[in-house]
Amino acid sequence: MSKTNQFRSLIEASGQAPVAEPNLPVVHAVETKRTRRIGKRTAPDYVQVGVYIPKALHNKAKVLLIQEGHDRDFSQLIGDLLQQYVGS
Repeated sequence: MSKTNQFRSLIEASGQAPVAEPNLPVVHAVETKRTRRIGKRTAPDYVQVGVYIPKALHNKAKVLLIQEGHDRDFSQLIGDLLQQYVGS
């Protein structure tokens, strides 16, 4: 199935030679199922908590997390510390 050239009538009206349309293969879109990872925001067993801590403390903690080189984020650090606090 070829598309009609929307400029064909202008080319014909100008008196120029018609341009041959290339025969391109028809490509059909294939639907793929996208799977989304569930983040903590949408995970039912997590809750968002807002706390106020000194900016300098927050910055030091972020630097230490980066220096550790693990894929642990600030949320995981706080979760680990709270686990130790409650004793589980």
